[in-house]
Amino acid sequence: MTNESRRSSAWSYPETSATLLRTLREARSGVDDVAWARFVDMYGPVVHHLVHLLSPGISDADTDDAVQDVFVKLVNILRSGAYDSAKGKFRTYLSTLVRRLLIDRYREAAARRRDRQVEIEVAEEIAVEDDPGAWMDAKWRIACRMAAERRVMEDSALAEQSREVWRLLSVDGLSVKEAARRLGIPANTVSKIKRRIETRIAAVLALYE
Repeated sequence: MTNESRRSSAWSYPETSATLLRTLREARSGVDDVAWARFVDMYGPVVHHLVHLLSPGISDADTDDAVQDVFVKLVNILRSGAYDSAKGKFRTYLSTLVRRLLIDRYREAAARRRDRQVEIEVAEEIAVEDDPGAWMDAKWRIACRMAAERRVMEDSALAEQSREVWRLLSVDGLSVKEAARRLGIPANTVSKIKRRIETRIAAVLALYE
């Protein structure tokens, strides 16, 4: 077995969102701290990317504050039992929570500046779409994809060569042939690495469904 194969066989994924949500809902006293830490680890990157997608140009500091606010609100919601999975998918609930929080934050900032026009324009930019549900679902899926790629790329089990292959293909936009020439390896090796990484990303994405 090659080193890469050993690393791949050791690859492990976090629990599914359904499993974690069930654990959090069934906790007898408040929210289970261990389950909550896993939940934040799983969804933190998604919420981070979603905030950026919904609010282009937001600073890193404001993004961190918004993400923290989302989870503060969410833990209170889960503690109170206000979220009912029978009424809709969790991704819809969470993405709507993020969107509403961002609108509230912009409105509060505009109110402090007494800038009514900015308040209206920013709220409309985030909130008004022909089909808000489909629009938010598309943003959610993009955020999940970005978070999944980040999780896979940051995994210590992934070989450095694999990271470089993915960077050349997905970031630099090179073809398999061009990436192979750049790295001095066969094109079929690049293709295999690409498929292996895409499989890992798909496995992470499945956890959010």
